[in-house]
Amino acid sequence: MTDEDPREGRIRLGRRREKATESLDAIEMAENAMEAAEPTMGPPDPAVLLVEEQRRLIKAQVSNERMGLVLRVMTAMVGLGFVIGLAMMVWTAAHSRAVVVDPFDSPFDLSRRGHTGQVIARSVSDVVTTIGADARNSAENRAVALNWTRDVAVVVPSTGVSIGEIDKLLRGWFGKETHIGGAVTVSPTGEVSLTIRADGVRGRTFTGPESEMPRLITEASEYIYGRFEPQLFASYLLETRRYEDAERFIPGAYAGHPGSRGELAYNWAILLTSIGRPAEAVEKLRLALQSLPDDQDVWGMLIGTLFDVEGEEAAARAGREFAAKKDADGKPRESAPYLLLLQDWTRTVEAAEADIAETGGEGILGGQEFSLADAEGRRHDFAGALRHLAAATPDAPVTIATRHMIEVYRALAVNDRPAAVAAAETLDALWTTDDDVAFTFYEAPCFLGLAEGLSGRYAQAEAAFVRADRYVACAAFRADVLEARGRRAEADRQYGVAIRLAPSLPFAYQRRGLALLARGDTARAVTRFRDAHVRGPRWADPLKGWGDALAAQGRWAEAAAKYAEAEPLAPRWRDLHLAHATALDRLGRRREAEVQREKAAN
Repeated sequence: MTDEDPREGRIRLGRRREKATESLDAIEMAENAMEAAEPTMGPPDPAVLLVEEQRRLIKAQVSNERMGLVLRVMTAMVGLGFVIGLAMMVWTAAHSRAVVVDPFDSPFDLSRRGHTGQVIARSVSDVVTTIGADARNSAENRAVALNWTRDVAVVVPSTGVSIGEIDKLLRGWFGKETHIGGAVTVSPTGEVSLTIRADGVRGRTFTGPESEMPRLITEASEYIYGRFEPQLFASYLLETRRYEDAERFIPGAYAGHPGSRGELAYNWAILLTSIGRPAEAVEKLRLALQSLPDDQDVWGMLIGTLFDVEGEEAAARAGREFAAKKDADGKPRESAPYLLLLQDWTRTVEAAEADIAETGGEGILGGQEFSLADAEGRRHDFAGALRHLAAATPDAPVTIATRHMIEVYRALAVNDRPAAVAAAETLDALWTTDDDVAFTFYEAPCFLGLAEGLSGRYAQAEAAFVRADRYVACAAFRADVLEARGRRAEADRQYGVAIRLAPSLPFAYQRRGLALLARGDTARAVTRFRDAHVRGPRWADPLKGWGDALAAQGRWAEAAAKYAEAEPLAPRWRDLHLAHATALDRLGRRREAEVQREKAAN
């Protein structure tokens, strides 16, 4: 307690509060000071009450302004969200290519028995979806939607218009959807007529008893889909192996759809090869290239089909023509069949691994495991080849055939003739009974002939060669058998036959080089290995043979260089590493030689 007059204290506090009104913080300070002095004060002064009221008013005003700001921000966000949502709906509508199935008109009696308009539309949708799923070119498959499923039960405030109706309106304005609809009628005799139509497609009626409604719906759905997506429907017929239906459909679709002729000609070629008319398929593939001049699939099939129709040299010419086109990076374009002709197993492995990483590697015959395994076997990595097969279906005919093919490669490489014959004969049994195996391992009879001939079974060898004598491999292996029998003059003539079959390809030159090297004619062997390398620059075998010939001449430095050049193309080839180690030892490069021996041991 003090002797100060209480009224003077209140006056001083009142003045302080007048200044505190300049900010809320000052008001709080004044309030705290007043509360601290309250015990010494008498009745409240009117001025003090006025300041308190002003404080409350100021705080209320600030609060209202803050709330107003929040409301304005929220209103702006709601408006922005509405605009963004509308813009997204417009964008989605503009890019929509969905197939929209509208409810069919169905009579009451038929609807009462379960065939309502929505049930029929859903059945049509199921057929259309199946066609799209089975079509080969999945990138072109279009989403299928039932029209009534867009009626979302959400209403825009103050309009009574549903979100679904707005969506339909926008899709109608901006979209490129295809609407399917129709009607069902029943005759006095009970026969059902199903009429189906689509945007830009003339309707068609399918008639039959009510018990066959599923068939009528399927036929009607396929008809309408084939009219607005002819290339996908053609792919669907081919994927489901309905070749007779495809043969009826594709020619008419090709004539009636100029904008789809490239894809339809390609499908036409697939059909013709599937029914054993490859020469006609070549003609259709060239038609396809007029519309699709850079299409890799069309070129690949042309190269492969020419291989069967006109031979490997014609296929190689087509491969070089495609490679000359260059891709966006200026690199030569490549196709899998042309890589096989060049014996480019390294690039085959790289392409198969990239395909698996990007797409899962599923092809017409299954996964890329078969291509990888065969290519690794050709690169003399037999253990690696079998590892790739671990991901394949173990009891599938192509899997079993691939395993036997790899064993043939291995047994021939180590001169295990009984094992080579056993594996080749088992593979041949599959080859003669399974079309996919015969397609994948078209040279299998040639390897069978080689294994039989090297084992002294010459009649069986010749019978195998005759089955595929148009292939360079068979011609070259026939020469190998004659060479093994000591009939060199005949072998020389036969090697000439093999080379003339495909003079721009490396295989026959490589086999001729091996024969000359075995005879000790290292100079001519070097020439033939060089010829093979020029024609197949990414094939390891000619480089190793070249190195072996140089080593036989005592030219160890040059031999080591050839082995080193071959190594990236066959990194797990044991014999290559051992030959390289020998050459390095002769050059006194012991540490490098030891590295090569370690690689051979792994």
